[in-house]
Amino acid sequence: MALVRPRLNDHFDLPFSQEQVAFAIPLLDEDLPLYVDPFLLWKSPSQQDNSLHAQIVNSFNYLGSLFVKDEQDEAINLLIQLSECDEVGLGNSMSRKGLKIGPRTAADILSLFKDIPQIQKSGFTHFEEVQLLVEGIAQDRISDIACNLLMSFLVDYTIDECKRWLIPTAKSQVNIYNCKSNQFVSEAVDLPVNPETNRPWGALGTVVNK
Repeated sequence: MALVRPRLNDHFDLPFSQEQVAFAIPLLDEDLPLYVDPFLLWKSPSQQDNSLHAQIVNSFNYLGSLFVKDEQDEAINLLIQLSECDEVGLGNSMSRKGLKIGPRTAADILSLFKDIPQIQKSGFTHFEEVQLLVEGIAQDRISDIACNLLMSFLVDYTIDECKRWLIPTAKSQVNIYNCKSNQFVSEAVDLPVNPETNRPWGALGTVVNK
């Protein structure tokens, strides 16, 4: 009999439950209604979490600097790519395939760097504030952008957890945002693969605080 809302551990018949692991076990065919809140990374006592928050803010402010310098097309295209992160399996999608924002919404977000004097001068200190300033941007979109900006960390964490819990992996191509070059690069990494979509879970390591 088919399982209702099967998860990764059900598919691979792995002997652990959500209570035993420090990451959110993803569903096979829909998103988990959870979100990454960058503010909690800033608030955390962990210096690693603080540095991840700084990485998100710095990368987002870079897009703003491009937009202000009239490299608007590049900034908009990068933000559109960042706006959906299917690999994490978090959010509201019932099909594990979300929709990216459009050019107009991306421009509305980036226009904050021109329209608000304080942001024009110093950039954001809390990227998550965007949801308070742009209509239609909510916690799920903030979460997806944050996860894309942190994908390198999440992939590394996922690989470590797969080794720890003996989760099967396969070589997969994943687009990872490089915060040094501020571009997406395609990398071949060993990750668990969703049997429903044949796509890799690039961010199994979305940490659940306990």
